[in-house]
Parts: sequence; C-alpha cells; structure tokens
Amino acid sequence: MSETRAEKKRMSRPHDARAMRSRELLRGALLTLIETRPLEQVAIRDITAQAGVSYPVFFRRYASKEELLEDVATEEVRQLLSLSLPMFEAEAETESLWLLCRYVDEHRALWTRLLTCGAAPAMRGEFMRIAKGIGERSGSWLPVELAAPFVVGGLFEILAWWLSQPADYPMANVVQILDALIVKSVARPAGVTLS
Repeated sequence: MSETRAEKKRMSRPHDARAMRSRELLRGALLTLIETRPLEQVAIRDITAQAGVSYPVFFRRYASKEELLEDVATEEVRQLLSLSLPMFEAEAETESLWLLCRYVDEHRALWTRLLTCGAAPAMRGEFMRIAKGIGERSGSWLPVELAAPFVVGGLFEILAWWLSQPADYPMANVVQILDALIVKSVARPAGVTLS
C-alpha cells in the first residue's frame, strides 16, 4: 500500500526535537481531555488548544484524533507492560501484578476510556505484539500462538471488568484473579503435560 503525500510529510522528520515536543504536547492534551469526557466529544481544535499548538501542527503529526489515540494507546500499553514483564518470572510475579494494577488504578479514567473506546483495537494489537515476544521468552507450556491471545484477552477482560466496578473494589482481589487466571494457567499449570 503506498503512502499518501500527507502521510510522508507527517513522517518526514519524526525524531526532530520540535516534532517530538509537539507530539508529546498533543498526546498530553488528549490524555487530559479524555479523562473528563468521551472521545466523541473531543474536537481536534480542543486538543490543539489544550496542547497550545496550532491546528496545522496537529495534521503534521496525525491524520485524525483516532490516530492520535492509537499513538497514546500504544505508549500506554508499552508503559503497562514494562511494569508487568516480570509477571511470568516466578520470583517477581506477584510484585509485577501489583505494579500493573497500581498503574491502571492511578490512571483509572484514562484506562477506562482506552479499554472502552476507539483505542481498544490498537491496544489489543500492541498487547498482542508484545505478548508474543514475552511468550517466546517465558517458557510457557502453551504454544505462543495460543498463549499470546489468551493472555491479552484475559488481561483486557479482567481490567475492563475491574474498571467497571466501584473505585473501592479491592486491588488485592484483582491481583489474585490475574494470578489465578492468567499467570498460573499460562506459566505454571498444575499437572498439565503436552506430548
């Protein structure tokens, strides 16, 4: 598939200091705005005003607010997974689950939006890509092609369910659910051997 001229222009200098600064400002503005209202109610002009950048700057970086949201989602997934990578290492699994849950809880409004709005497919795709890499290193008894979608689907469903509960729902319960349904079943199943 060939890139359009606009896509080439947006990507022409992605690591330029000004480009990176405007990208961060736009991402931060969107994060601020979607924590207070649904994406459908956020206009590109709202984003640029919040970011303090001109309207044309937005289109130098992104084709739409959905593309910006996908960029935000990708970064959030990477941040979350960097905290939880040790989840499948026996010596650090519980601590890793606590870090994951604390991060989501500290960014509750954002994660609620990310898991229930237009960014969910981008988040699932990024989770899946990273989960396949984790699966290849984890020594799981499951084939990577099965373990990755199982872990991603399970994480998404559990986190989305948790975020639909009252804010005071015990985090310890979520850690136990993640440990029992995801970590123990993928990394260390009881009495299962495949031939």
